[in-house]
Amino acid sequence: MRVEELKNYGRPYSDIMAEIAGPMKKLVNKEAPPIIRRHLGLLGSLRLLFLVRRERKRLEDVDLAPVRQKGLASEVFIRQRVEEVAVFSALVKIAGKEKAMVIQREVMDKVARPIQEMLNPPVGQFLEMEDPFKALRDFWTAFWLAEKNAGLHDYEIAEDSDDVLAVNATYCAFCEIPRLCGIVEACEPNCYADEVFYPGYFEPLGLRFVRTKTLARGGDCCDFRFEKIK
Repeated sequence: MRVEELKNYGRPYSDIMAEIAGPMKKLVNKEAPPIIRRHLGLLGSLRLLFLVRRERKRLEDVDLAPVRQKGLASEVFIRQRVEEVAVFSALVKIAGKEKAMVIQREVMDKVARPIQEMLNPPVGQFLEMEDPFKALRDFWTAFWLAEKNAGLHDYEIAEDSDDVLAVNATYCAFCEIPRLCGIVEACEPNCYADEVFYPGYFEPLGLRFVRTKTLARGGDCCDFRFEKIK
């Protein structure tokens, strides 16, 4: 198998997530309600539904022209992110920001891995390559270029060697849409989902996933680093 034959090679997340919108929504609708009821109770859960509708309506007036001007053309992807903001904002109004993050992280503990498996090639396909790390570097290099072309990310390659691939994302539409909506912390579940999935995903390849900061958490970039475990 060639790297170019790997699942979703050279495709941006905006295209892929639009395609899997149905399965993603079904998964979240299955896993999230029990967690929310445990934290908010029945009445709080019913109130959340009302507030999500209200927040969704309020966010219709937010000017998202800046992300479209960056080249982001997938309206499905934009609606997905706005819906995430509506849910997070409603949770904050009921339970406060800290509790909202706890709830969202517990949801991600359940759904991040299966969603990421829809987005990424099976790790076993990299292991079949003559040089798995080179295949991974080639795959991710194509991924970041596709993300830039789709208006999702700006980035710079900080290091590209036989042992390390380090990429600094200096712009992220996952983060920018919540920021324009006035609650950048709504991107936090997306950051956390990476941390749930990637360490275990890369371990069979003898690689370590490292990230010390993200834009959503106040950093000047998201510093993705994949390095061989010595």
